[in-house]
Amino acid sequence: MGKYFGTDGIRGKANEKLTASLALKVGEALALIDEKDVIIAGDTRVSTDMLISAVCAGALSVGKNVILAGKVSTPCLMFASRHFHTIGIMITASHNPYYDNGIKVVKYGKKILNDEQALIENYIDGNITINKSNIGEIKQALVTEEYIKYLKSLNVKSDLKIAIDAANGATYKLAEDVFSRYGAYITNNCPDGYNINNNVGSTHLESIINTTKGKYDLGFAFDGDGDRIMVVDKNGYIYDGDKILYVLANYFAKKNKLNKKTVVLTKMCNLGIINSLKDINIDVDVTDVGDKYVLESMEKNDFSLGGENSGHIITPYSNTGDGILVGLLILMVLDEEKKTLEELTKTIEMYHDKMVNIPVNNKAIINNDELNNRIKEIENDLGKYGKVILRASGTENLIRVSVMAKDQEVQLKYLDELVSMVNNLNQEG
Repeated sequence: MGKYFGTDGIRGKANEKLTASLALKVGEALALIDEKDVIIAGDTRVSTDMLISAVCAGALSVGKNVILAGKVSTPCLMFASRHFHTIGIMITASHNPYYDNGIKVVKYGKKILNDEQALIENYIDGNITINKSNIGEIKQALVTEEYIKYLKSLNVKSDLKIAIDAANGATYKLAEDVFSRYGAYITNNCPDGYNINNNVGSTHLESIINTTKGKYDLGFAFDGDGDRIMVVDKNGYIYDGDKILYVLANYFAKKNKLNKKTVVLTKMCNLGIINSLKDINIDVDVTDVGDKYVLESMEKNDFSLGGENSGHIITPYSNTGDGILVGLLILMVLDEEKKTLEELTKTIEMYHDKMVNIPVNNKAIINNDELNNRIKEIENDLGKYGKVILRASGTENLIRVSVMAKDQEVQLKYLDELVSMVNNLNQEG
């Protein structure tokens, strides 16, 4: 990670860490990246308009022509960046609360390279100067229309009753445009700048469960910027990214679309999914946590499917996570297989797994020797029937503790112990 760029762009509390002046400099720094045009979009946070305006002004001041895409999802912006062969800027903090925001910089539909991030950071710090002899213009392009046109070209058929939780975020209008043809019921699609992800969406599934249970066949929940999806069925069962990946992997393998019969998962994936994939002769490549590492493995090894249990899933149809697209693919699978998600996943034996997010003053706690020695002891005890993951959030002052085990009593015992250790270390300062 750089000084400003984290694992997923620049992120922080709006008007504090992430200010209009910082956003202006990012816009100006685009002069250091090839391509004349830049597409700028954002989610529905109250601070998004301010940051879009600042990035836009900076880009125009260095001769970049700007296409304003409005409030659309990250996958839509990524598609447009690739389709129109431009730089793309997405203003979003994904699943974070409304008071946070972020700036993602992409090029041709992919995150910019580390060298390009370094150029932007050096300009922000005043180490590089830029010639401002040219002024750009605001241009028009059918950004949303081209994205929806692409999704509809998949010709997905479905007679299922669907409910959608748009998280009061960036999919609030796109979800209606795409899923209305299936008669879907759209909820949490009235953003006010403050209600994005507020007890709704893919990180708060109670809302979509209550909406779906007993009334709809399926419920899709997106996150604030629309690159994740979680699914529930009419019985209230939850299908996270791991289970969705299992269903898609099985389907793509039958269609000869699963390159090298391998799925890319992260260290956070459930061990039960790995075993179940091996049972159907599908290999697994495990990476560090983060869609960045999933995509790196997919590109390096020519794999076609990968993702995270959080619902960020990259398919043969896109090089980024896309909740709406994955929702359509799920409908496609169910229509062709003539089975329910419950039937398609009934052979999976999930390990007991739980993650606790612990607010801390200093994320360096994860380097504590006593803590890490105890983790090694626990891992030795669990052996192949469990695992422990301790990591710092890349965007918040949190340490995430996760324990997975085949035996739930063992799993909860070790989780409670590690959470207590982290809390005690935090109190000790």
